[in-house]
Amino acid sequence: MKRARIFLSLGILTGCAGLIGVPDLTFDEQAEQGSPDGSTSVDGSRTIDGSTPIDGSAPACDESKLQTDPKHCGRCGHDCLGGACNAGKCESVVVKGGLENPVDLVADATSVYVTTRANGTVLRIAKADGKTDVLASGHKEARGVTLDGQNLFWSNFDYDGDGGDGYWGGVWGCALPACSDTRLVATGDHAAYVRFSGGFLYFAENNNGVVVRVKPDGSMRANVGSGNKPFSVAVDSTHVYFQTNTNNFQRALLDGGSQEPVGPLENGGSMGLVTLDAERVYWAYSEYATPKGHVYSALKANPSAPKEEYGSANMGSVGVAVDATMLYWTNQGTFDGNDVNQKDGEVLACPKAGCGGAAPIVLQQGLTSPGAITVTDDAVYFLTFGTKYGGADGELRRIAKP
Repeated sequence: MKRARIFLSLGILTGCAGLIGVPDLTFDEQAEQGSPDGSTSVDGSRTIDGSTPIDGSAPACDESKLQTDPKHCGRCGHDCLGGACNAGKCESVVVKGGLENPVDLVADATSVYVTTRANGTVLRIAKADGKTDVLASGHKEARGVTLDGQNLFWSNFDYDGDGGDGYWGGVWGCALPACSDTRLVATGDHAAYVRFSGGFLYFAENNNGVVVRVKPDGSMRANVGSGNKPFSVAVDSTHVYFQTNTNNFQRALLDGGSQEPVGPLENGGSMGLVTLDAERVYWAYSEYATPKGHVYSALKANPSAPKEEYGSANMGSVGVAVDATMLYWTNQGTFDGNDVNQKDGEVLACPKAGCGGAAPIVLQQGLTSPGAITVTDDAVYFLTFGTKYGGADGELRRIAKP
């Protein structure tokens, strides 16, 4: 029997769909990709929200304790940001547990915004203490989430509607911080993974086979890309990059001009997420008949050049995130015959240029379906979907960068 794909199933016409989530997958040369949102306090101790240290100022470094000291883990000054230090490596810490199948996230200086699939909520979770505000609820199949600096936007993977007829498919938004003015920006038949870049929102309209661009006020809507079941997207100043249920990862000009293949996918496989930086675009997917996952990058200036593949033993690759030097990704792991995750998911990293034949750096193993991932100055935030669909054991986790 073909393995379960909790995150990325493609049987969309019935309304059943995949579950992934992802970091902020946009790159805007004038905006937030790679911008710092962690900080350091005046006494040199690490902070999560830019104000007070997580658990006090860092004590002096005792090199005899580098294997266990969470303030100096593996080397002096390497703070585990609330996690434990085990054998000189930081472990992740749960920022917020009890989430009902979280699938996507985006971070600002103080908070992480999360969408949940099972109960259709949009959450704001404080980095410092996990305090959680429900910003929207009842939004069936809430998926992608993004920020424009003043507003929050999310996409609902449902048949297009304004909620009045029981269908919620489209892109929605609200003004921060209160988010008391929830509004429909644009309808979309199974809208997926909305991203903001250059004054526009971009999202995949999965059932209609198009990638859409629209202003945050709902004006200037246009189709800028097309393909069979488009899903996750990322945007820079010239192109929108997107996954489709074909053998090719695609990109299209932002004005709806020419479209071209960028790299490999597998028709019928499980689509993961997409991110990019100034030079490369990165994407993840899994094969159709096996749990084997793949994480690739391509040069944006020359997409026909040979691709870089990261890791050779990935199982169910989903999320990707990038900083100035490293690529981070998640593998959701494997499932039994009842679609129950076997708690063998992991978070890995390699230099952006490639792993160089070496095994990836293991940040964390033994996780339950890790998916969407994003990075700040010194931390990696990621979601775990949970044991199975409909459960409430999903988590937002944080781990210090290696």
